Amino acid sequence: FKGIVYNPEKIKEDDVMCPPYDIISDELKEILYNKNPYNIVRIDYGKNSPQTDKYSLAKQYLNEWLQDGILVQEKEPCFYGYEIHYSYKNKKKILRGVIGIVRIEELGKGIYPHEQTYSKPKTDRLNLMKACMANTSLIFSIYRSKERITSQILEKLKNPYLQAKDLNGNIHKLFKIKENSQINKIVEEFK
Repeated sequence: FKGIVYNPEKIKEDDVMCPPYDIISDELKEILYNKNPYNIVRIDYGKNSPQTDKYSLAKQYLNEWLQDGILVQEKEPCFYGYEIHYSYKNKKKILRGVIGIVRIEELGKGIYPHEQTYSKPKTDRLNLMKACMANTSLIFSIYRSKERITSQILEKLKNPYLQAKDLNGNIHKLFKIKENSQINKIVEEFK
């Protein structure tokens, strides 16, 4: 898909990084708002203003940031590799994944739910998607493959497009996967 990503020439990656919306406290939201005027929290988990609601503001920020080149849309479809370098029980770990899009399937036809979801957060995310005509929140999924084709591609990625340190000191890296042979292998494995 033709993702929308930050332009590293216009921002400092550490300053625009924020955790998923559903774990951000009101206090952390204020910290992130004040950290940088282009922090993604303003779009993904915004605040109402006296003049307008948070969804209209999110759309306004998204459009302004695209117009000003803070965010840029890919010209060609690609996948993205994502890595988080973190420590657990004093051991260094790396979590790797691939960012892409999937077709909505009938429940149980290849993609299965893993947790109970609540109507208020679902309504919030749907309202944000409708306002922005974009999905700003990743949905994490786990997949299993004996061949590990996608995993092998992810393990070999070098030179991240973006790299940021989060508030806990974890390092996040985003890679663009544009090579047709790699894209085709990922698509085939996920089929």
